Amino acid sequence: MYESDLILGVSGLPPESARNCRQELFPMSSGEFRKSINGNLMFLESSKRKRYGSIISCKDINSPVVDKIWVGSQIMVGCIQNLWQCIEAGGSSLKLIRPPVDKSVSVVDNFGNHVGFEISDGDEVRVYRIYDERIFVCFRPWLNMYVMDFSIETDEWGMNGSWKIVLEEV
Repeated sequence: MYESDLILGVSGLPPESARNCRQELFPMSSGEFRKSINGNLMFLESSKRKRYGSIISCKDINSPVVDKIWVGSQIMVGCIQNLWQCIEAGGSSLKLIRPPVDKSVSVVDNFGNHVGFEISDGDEVRVYRIYDERIFVCFRPWLNMYVMDFSIETDEWGMNGSWKIVLEEV
């Protein structure tokens, strides 16, 4: 049994290094707000590509393997943070916005009841029957990310440590 669902593609998570991890996932700005001559607020988007930033932190006894985690390193992250999408009423399929971590996809109706589905082409979710209301697809994404910052800390007398990694999607 693993201590965390987190996957850092280039390093390892030794025992007692990744219990109680936290992940913050946030959209990266792809534009800026500007006021028009009339004072109306507008968002000027420079890219249609939506990217995520992430901060992963953990307090445990050990730190992760850090030999391949360095500022500027590119790593694959199997997130612990779930993303949700919905299939509108009458729909039967949905292309996920990011590749899912294996066995992390689930589909539920408005009442939380599990809905039968299959995955094709790695990121296409198809439900077995059509519903009259929207249904919800939950999954943990794989993100290809750059390491922006990384730190580890040890409390010698408290016999515990912590670590934090700041990431931006490629």
